[in-house]
Amino acid sequence: MKNDDDSITRRRLLGAVGTAGATSVAGCGFQAPTAENSGPAESPSERVGRIERYPRIRVASVDELSVGDTVEFEYPLDGSGTFLTRLSEAANGGVGPGDGIVAFSNLCTHMGCAVSGNVESDRGVAGPCPCHYTTFDLAKGGLVIMGPATTDLPQVRLDVEDGDVFATGMAGLVHGRRNNLADGEPVEEEGE
Repeated sequence: MKNDDDSITRRRLLGAVGTAGATSVAGCGFQAPTAENSGPAESPSERVGRIERYPRIRVASVDELSVGDTVEFEYPLDGSGTFLTRLSEAANGGVGPGDGIVAFSNLCTHMGCAVSGNVESDRGVAGPCPCHYTTFDLAKGGLVIMGPATTDLPQVRLDVEDGDVFATGMAGLVHGRRNNLADGEPVEEEGE
């Protein structure tokens, strides 16, 4: 076997490949500092400490709500569609007479289509969603009972005071949001 300096040997090839690989790996972890990434990373507990307070808004009067009535409103941000309804049965998170008043996000958790037009309070369901037919059980906290959605419908936390129903928070993440209070203007609270 002849070995001249112009031929590629296995040893030279492996050495060149190893050097190229090490160089590319060494360069992967470097990122030049910018205004966005120059500070220390936030821990999860620091992020939790930053969460803003949900607005408290009046939605309806208990006396004006009959079983089957649906009231659409915006919460927690302007433009965030939600609906309140009075069921014929007690519900998880329900308030008012018989704990049957509940409220939920209007957006299906599958693809974000509006479900409020398909609320059947007498049956205690929202849906089927007009896009892909997901149906939610409103008496069980917006539980998915049929269809492709894998997450329950986000529920608006409610409180009753002096005969009025108030929205006070959210349980669950609204479709398309990374934070229910980010990327928009909060609805105006009573008295502001």
